Amino acid sequence: MQNSGPSQAGVNSEKSAVTSDVVAPGATPKNPVSPPQTNDIPPDAQAALVSSLVFLAFMGQMLLNPIIAPLARQIGLKEWHIGATISLAAITLASLSPYWGRASQRLGVKRILATGMLITTIALSAFGVIAYLGMNKMCVGTGLVFGVLATRGLLYGVGISAVAPSSQTHLMTHIPSETGRVKAMGMIGAAQGIASIIGGIVGGLLAAIGGLLLPLAAMPVFMLIGIAVLLTRFHPSANTHKIERPKRISYTDPRVFPWLIAGLLLFFVFSTVTTIFGFTVQDRFHLSAQSTAGITAIYLTVMGVTMILTQAIIVPKTRWSAAKLLRVGTLIFLAAIACLWPVNSHILMSISCISMGVGLGMAIPGYSTGPTLLLDESEQGGIAGLINSNNGLAYAIAPIASTALYGARTTAPFIAALALVVIIAVFCHSHPALRK
Repeated sequence: MQNSGPSQAGVNSEKSAVTSDVVAPGATPKNPVSPPQTNDIPPDAQAALVSSLVFLAFMGQMLLNPIIAPLARQIGLKEWHIGATISLAAITLASLSPYWGRASQRLGVKRILATGMLITTIALSAFGVIAYLGMNKMCVGTGLVFGVLATRGLLYGVGISAVAPSSQTHLMTHIPSETGRVKAMGMIGAAQGIASIIGGIVGGLLAAIGGLLLPLAAMPVFMLIGIAVLLTRFHPSANTHKIERPKRISYTDPRVFPWLIAGLLLFFVFSTVTTIFGFTVQDRFHLSAQSTAGITAIYLTVMGVTMILTQAIIVPKTRWSAAKLLRVGTLIFLAAIACLWPVNSHILMSISCISMGVGLGMAIPGYSTGPTLLLDESEQGGIAGLINSNNGLAYAIAPIASTALYGARTTAPFIAALALVVIIAVFCHSHPALRK
């Protein structure tokens, strides 16, 4: 929706939450309001503060990434136990994100953010206790497995699934312009990316200084800092109102379905590539386990930094529409996947990582913003939850599928990924809703 004005979402917060005009499926909201040409992100959106809350919330998770493998082995878990835990968290996130998105409009964003972050704090604290008991052989076997699944899988998934949908709902209902929404979603994506990189570094340093338990103790601390910032610094504007019955959005709603399909496939391919990346580096270049870890970390860091810079700097400067960002991003992503073709070349792999960061850094804000422009204010919570559910679904399925394909034939996941991205690119350039 490149040149049309945005929906009524967030344009006039003093209006009644439920309007008398009902928007039929497939239709755009009535009386669209032209976006302002200046002040893309109004001060009352508090976009920078919301982004910092997302950063702190996801830091609590990312500290675990560099220590998860040695921790699992030290407490007596098998590899598939960790895989099952991560998948359970992703499935829980996919299931509950729509609920949290709507609840943030019904009960207030601040309350839902606080609830989600508090549940996450409890989950990470309980997981730390379970890990401590496992290290000291005070909890072993089935009890240990179920303890990890219940804390870092189920309970963590319940809490973290509230953060992104409620944050997006707040921003989309306070920012009327398309360029402002694209910029805000880029900030949210950059916050998650920065948390991933810094969390990995800090988690590794803490483990080197104080052992595996120190990062586990630090995880809930970051969450508590986030809660303190939320309660003391986040002040929704006086004009912000609650909606008694936020509208549900169907996945097959023709207004949003093309965007969701494109986003699902993008995240599916991205998750596929990152899951098997370490195996690929080791097998192609015949490296030791230690060398593989270091080189893989460098490649993924380059990819992450490029994605952050693209979302935070390049995307706002282009001032492209959401649809154009999605279309151009998928083409760059296609080139990146093509460079991953099984050839023993560090040059091609480096080009691939940089291109992937740029491509996804453009496509993801476009995909996340596009559907919000077609819906009215009472539907913003529903679409925020649906987008995050969509992303979680990809991460729940792709790791299992990609490792199974790689085990059968090392080239199979790359062939599948390339074919999927070709389909995405053709779809984004041919579907009427994505080429306006």
